[in-house]
Amino acid sequence: MELLLENAEVGKVLDLTDIAEKIKFQDQWNNGTAKFCFEYPAQVGDMYPNGSVVRFKYANAGIFFGYLFTTSQDKSTYKCTCYDQLRYMKASDTVMRKKMTLTQFVNLCAANLQLRVGKFDNTELVLDDYLFDGKTYLDMVYDSIKENLLGNGYYYTLYDNFGALDLRDTLDLRLPLVLGDYSLATDFEYSKSIDEDTYNYVKVAQDNKDAGVRNSYCAEDVGNMKRWGKLMFYHKSSGNKNEAQLAELANNILAAKNRETQTLSIEAIGDVRVRGGSGIKVEIAEAGLDLWAVVDNVTHEFTRSIHTMKLNLIIGGPLSVKST
Repeated sequence: MELLLENAEVGKVLDLTDIAEKIKFQDQWNNGTAKFCFEYPAQVGDMYPNGSVVRFKYANAGIFFGYLFTTSQDKSTYKCTCYDQLRYMKASDTVMRKKMTLTQFVNLCAANLQLRVGKFDNTELVLDDYLFDGKTYLDMVYDSIKENLLGNGYYYTLYDNFGALDLRDTLDLRLPLVLGDYSLATDFEYSKSIDEDTYNYVKVAQDNKDAGVRNSYCAEDVGNMKRWGKLMFYHKSSGNKNEAQLAELANNILAAKNRETQTLSIEAIGDVRVRGGSGIKVEIAEAGLDLWAVVDNVTHEFTRSIHTMKLNLIIGGPLSVKST
């Protein structure tokens, strides 16, 4: 285990490994910045300047590279909160996205904010023109990721990989890891629902300004409508799509949302590779589970000898749309 802090004011690198306590790393899938927290005794440390670079490794793996944003103290303890580069994408701006791919747009956003980039997959699909007015950069990117998903069924994950932004096909983030019966898990909770983000009837609309009409196309699953009732989703397209493209969009949305949402929480022995967006094989006979799931969020807790993690996973969902 190694925890280093580079003082933002004097540039001196301090080794906090021996004094750090209650070390926690939290990461989410396409839902904001990763968060890294730790404490240390007041009598052996100091209050370090915000903006200091913080690096944490465990079992020789790079876990977190980011910046100190908050330090609090009482009589006995300093408590630090740090975030990675995605924290800077909470900035709001107005950006016109010309016709470009998701890859090109995320590169544009990173350049605007002077962020370091790492591996970006080629997303290929050209997205429509769109004006993001007064939106955060995170919302711009996440909206574009969703638009790409509905356009061709490929779901991408944006994350900070130890100091550099990566944009990867989520299916490529699958790990050779099994959680469940006789494999790392110590407890679980499983649920199925049609109450949130489940739809079996989709209506896509687009304004035809020249003709002064609104064109629409509907896709439905009659069987699931009989089973669950009519759960309707409405989407207004901002592009200039023909009838075939509207039909394809409606069918893609239906493929993404015409299912029960399944969530799974697992407490387990820690694995340093697991982060938001990771794919994990789940085998829990008691719940009838033998399938792949995506980590929606994870909290890792570290001591010098023990590493545990708590995961919330998503089963199925948007990833089921991707073509094979």
